[in-house]
Amino acid sequence: MTRPRADEDRDAPLRHGTDYRVLPLGDGTAAVLLTGDHRLLLAPAATAWRLEAGVGHLLPDERRAWDLLRSEAVVGDDTHRALLAGSTPSDGADFAVNVNLTNVCNLACSYCFAEGGDYGRITGAMGEHSIAWIFDFVETHAAPGQRVRFEFFGGEPLANLPVIRKICERARVLAERDGTRFLHRVSTNLTLLPPGTAELFRDHRFIVSVSIDGGRRVQDANRPAKNGKGSYDRIVRNLRRLRQECGDAVTLVARMTIATAEPTLKDSVLDLWRLDLFDHFQIYPGVYPVRTGTTVPVALTLGDRTLSEPQGGIQYINHFLQPGIVEQFKEFLAHYPKLFAPGNRFKGVLEYERTVQMVTEGAAALAFCSGGRTYYTHSPDGSISPCHRLVGDEGFDVGTGELGLTRDHPEWRRTVDQHPVCGGCWARYLCGGGCRQENHVATGDLNTLNEESCQYQLMLAEEVVTMLARSTAAYRNLSRSRYDDLFVSCGRPVVPSARPPAGHGADYPPFRLLC
Repeated sequence: MTRPRADEDRDAPLRHGTDYRVLPLGDGTAAVLLTGDHRLLLAPAATAWRLEAGVGHLLPDERRAWDLLRSEAVVGDDTHRALLAGSTPSDGADFAVNVNLTNVCNLACSYCFAEGGDYGRITGAMGEHSIAWIFDFVETHAAPGQRVRFEFFGGEPLANLPVIRKICERARVLAERDGTRFLHRVSTNLTLLPPGTAELFRDHRFIVSVSIDGGRRVQDANRPAKNGKGSYDRIVRNLRRLRQECGDAVTLVARMTIATAEPTLKDSVLDLWRLDLFDHFQIYPGVYPVRTGTTVPVALTLGDRTLSEPQGGIQYINHFLQPGIVEQFKEFLAHYPKLFAPGNRFKGVLEYERTVQMVTEGAAALAFCSGGRTYYTHSPDGSISPCHRLVGDEGFDVGTGELGLTRDHPEWRRTVDQHPVCGGCWARYLCGGGCRQENHVATGDLNTLNEESCQYQLMLAEEVVTMLARSTAAYRNLSRSRYDDLFVSCGRPVVPSARPPAGHGADYPPFRLLC
């Protein structure tokens, strides 16, 4: 389909489901999100119902107000499509190197995509010789002035603390020499805390993302040690030690995977929230394989390839789309703003707050993640992959540490507007087009949508925007300046727009412009 030119769009009728989305709020009003610039409106339910049927169904007074919104408040313009058309792969995110430090992991998580830590192919720990390759890669491929982040990963990365320390030391030397800015983040189960770890984290102001799914009951069931013992008590003990020894010099993130119906999502979050140790949370749905036509999980063992290669008779279930869990998700979103309570250091769920930021500030996602754009994984065997989840498949390697990038990978650099399905979706500039690894697992193709992942992303967008529309001005005005630091959604590239301020509560009766 041929899209109208930008100068024609202002006068063209906007289309529900593509250019805007009506979201009933259940109190006689509805929210309306405009795709092109993420303006958020409130309207009476009857007006919104007519708008959902199409702009031509609005009553005369409503249509005049709608036209005024488009002309005076620049509602529904083409800002985001223009941003994407003029973007480059280096825009919208830091240059990030995921350092896959080791094949060793001491946990046996029930849904591990890394096949126990070794991805089915990594047979040793990263050696010091890889450090020079990594910094050569950064020097070659980072854009001038672009901030560089290291994502320390594994296996369990703290099992190879000496290499983390040497990378941090070399980064500090470069920062002092030429002003390159570095960020350091580690994704860890935090059952280990080798001597010197707290000092390293404090001195380099680490973001520490901790794999913990809730209270003792759910954590010990989902993420036991390989000897069968629970992991919760060790993790909480080490969390308290880090907070005591590092204070606010570290940012602690609870990285939760939700894969059980009980405890509920809300209860699991509250179990961790009450500890008052975490600054932020990440909440992921468990995705697990089942036999086609059932919802019974396939039993997995470490080293089984089911998680990384689609097989006949297997389909993948997103936990958040299961009966009863959708309601849990919605219940939690309704409760969510109450977590911003005095006396608790909680600053938000990363994915939710990033979506809120894109609406309140008018920003747009260029892609779902930065994989293959400004984000690459370097592994101990010298391979370079555009996605940390696909390290186990050599067919996705795009280079080596010694040689750098050796294979073009344009399939990772397509913007959401270039996708034949996502390019017509109202949520495209919030979602960015879907996870390519999840597409591959479900369909065998990076760019053929995983329908369950798509449904989840749409539900997430709808519920977060609905929550925002119901929220107070105090919540909408919270500072979200740190979200560029926190590697939300694998470094989803987000570009600010030049959308002019709307003025809080601007009224074009029957419409009210929230942001």
